Amino acid sequence: MGKRARRKLAGAHTRTQALEMLGAIRTQEDKARILGIRPATEITLSDLFDRYKKHQRARIRPTTFARLGGILDTLKANLPEQAKAITKRTIAEYIDKRAESVKPGTVCKEMSVLKHCLKLAVEWGELNQNPAAGARLPQLPPGKTRYLTPGELKAALELAPEWLRAPMAFAACTGVRRGEMLALKWMDVDVKNRRLYLRETKNGALRILPIPESALTVLRSLPEGAAGDTVFAGVDPDHLSVYTKRVFARLGIHDASFHTLRHTAASWLVQQGVDLYAVGQILGHKTPRMTQRYAHLSPDYMAASVGKLDGIMSGMLTVGCDPS
Repeated sequence: MGKRARRKLAGAHTRTQALEMLGAIRTQEDKARILGIRPATEITLSDLFDRYKKHQRARIRPTTFARLGGILDTLKANLPEQAKAITKRTIAEYIDKRAESVKPGTVCKEMSVLKHCLKLAVEWGELNQNPAAGARLPQLPPGKTRYLTPGELKAALELAPEWLRAPMAFAACTGVRRGEMLALKWMDVDVKNRRLYLRETKNGALRILPIPESALTVLRSLPEGAAGDTVFAGVDPDHLSVYTKRVFARLGIHDASFHTLRHTAASWLVQQGVDLYAVGQILGHKTPRMTQRYAHLSPDYMAASVGKLDGIMSGMLTVGCDPS
């Protein structure tokens, strides 16, 4: 005859306490079963991250995937070994600890990855809830809006090595992101209708961008390849960033990078009177808030906008508005 299975309950010092605790546990288990909540599995965080990487490989850009491994390694080194041991308190402590040594943007990127991974873990049946959901993240500082003057850009293009001039000029006259530009293929360039078809965008959606004359000039200076060839063939993204910063540094511009060329395009558009909504569409911003960083560059845009009401209100303010 087999022995009766015994269940040890930590914190229970008497039989009565043990029965009460056991009853509470069974009540929770019954509730979970009724609500269809499955208990968390014993999967380790390492195994969960391995599965997450396999899941993400075909769903994100290669450059993004290359950074994913480093983020997951950092998370793994600072979180419990068992995935189910991660709690909201664990998450809060992680955020506080990381915020002491890295920038808020870095913490937010790490938490974005963790939140997505744990969300999938719930869908996969490995966890019964996502402890990272609703976590309070550090406040991000206002985005940098450093842009070049026409004189600075001209000097940079003159100083840049020959292979670097076309990418720099193209970024400055279109506002495209580095990844969008380097993924651009000749079949995505419609010279006849003056359009660019950007497929490797940040949010994954196709963006169609009108080609300005200055961008056409840059494209005509390049050797045209086959339809499936990249426009800026052989340009390495890291080299592009490093050498662009070197060019700026030699000019005494130490707070600029390749991404500054995107800010430059946006800033010049706003200064030329292009409305913020149109600028946001050109840049591929997901929300109008992202474009607001350029609003201060057009101090008259709000005055001109509200002035449109004058024509409508004309003749309405004569009754009851006489100050005498």
